Amino acid sequence: MSKMVIPRQLQRLHVMAQLLIIVALSHASPLGPKSNLNPTIWPNGLDASPNPQGMKRCNRLPYWQPNTIKHTDCIQALELFRMAEGAKSGSQRFEFLIPGAQKVSTLLPLSTPRIYSASTCTIAVVMLAALPPNYLPPGAYPRLWPPIDIETLDELRNAAADVERTCVQLGGEYPKTGWTLKGRLNGSIGVLIYETGSLMDRIVRNERSLYLDAATNQTLQA
Repeated sequence: MSKMVIPRQLQRLHVMAQLLIIVALSHASPLGPKSNLNPTIWPNGLDASPNPQGMKRCNRLPYWQPNTIKHTDCIQALELFRMAEGAKSGSQRFEFLIPGAQKVSTLLPLSTPRIYSASTCTIAVVMLAALPPNYLPPGAYPRLWPPIDIETLDELRNAAADVERTCVQLGGEYPKTGWTLKGRLNGSIGVLIYETGSLMDRIVRNERSLYLDAATNQTLQA
């Protein structure tokens, strides 16, 4: 079966449309829990704004978890997330960008991926647009993911805690890795939990990122 090729001009129009929405949002009043934004609908009918039906996808894929992941390490990684971003307002909206994307709104930008590691467990906030198509999280619909989205740090931390509880902690003796989607425009921000040193870890770290290691509590530029 031949693959459909999306014309470069159409890709540019899609990205420009997303950026225009972001500019409009940056001048709007803060979004509450009940946003009036019309949700973006995926081809499979799932609401992608911000998180399809509270979707949390757990897995035991070997390229996410070749050995094992520990609940206690993930709790430490969550605490590192809180400490590392603690100086920023948790309820403030930020513009999350892939490396190289140009800031287009009045919101403060935060580059991705943002990575928080503690021994066996890594939590990553990554734009799905930055991942190779063959390594999108399992269940993510293959599409032209936008390079920019808007979210608060509180929402991302809560999402990471929810994935940790649902996939890692409730996995008991056989914990699972997992992920979910956030983002107030198109749900294009992935919140991933996987084993440190796994293939997925190396794929995500291939991007320029802020790397925070709980073992040394130092901030390094990767």
